[in-house]
Amino acid sequence: MNKIILNNTDIELIINEIINTDLDAIVVPSNSRLLPSGTLRCKILREAGSKVQIECNKIINKIANIPIGKAVMTMGGDLKASRIIHVVGPRFGKSASKQLILATWNSLKIGDEAGLRSLAFNPISIENLGFNTKICAEVMLPTMKKYVLEKNKNLKKIAIYLKDLPEYKDFENVLDGLVA
Repeated sequence: MNKIILNNTDIELIINEIINTDLDAIVVPSNSRLLPSGTLRCKILREAGSKVQIECNKIINKIANIPIGKAVMTMGGDLKASRIIHVVGPRFGKSASKQLILATWNSLKIGDEAGLRSLAFNPISIENLGFNTKICAEVMLPTMKKYVLEKNKNLKKIAIYLKDLPEYKDFENVLDGLVA
């Protein structure tokens, strides 16, 4: 199954590049200084244009560092998505699952509170931070379900963009279990 519907909100799995999404916001993993790092973040910032990095720099000038699990939002720049949610994901380790729950929850919350109707996620923290896709799916999808059932006001679509069939299968197995 590639989609479930909870309280009129779709949670959907998609094999495709997140960069071309026309959803309201892209959730992109970040570092604590909101600087270009990692393949996905660099690609998104390059496509979004320099105005987004300038906005990130202004945020950092006010608060110095973004803690793990926290999310901030900027404009989407030249992307089809009107916003970018920058979230600091954890490195794999002792409290990483709790931090990944927090990163997922806060990304949903900031988009929901801004009145956005749709968010596009990639798996958080798997690019260079030690998580594998299976662990990421086991944390992110139940967190999304809990948020939608308990707190959601505006979100109608949450899409998880995956790069290939093995990643998709890891997420699909967990998604199937959410409705069982």
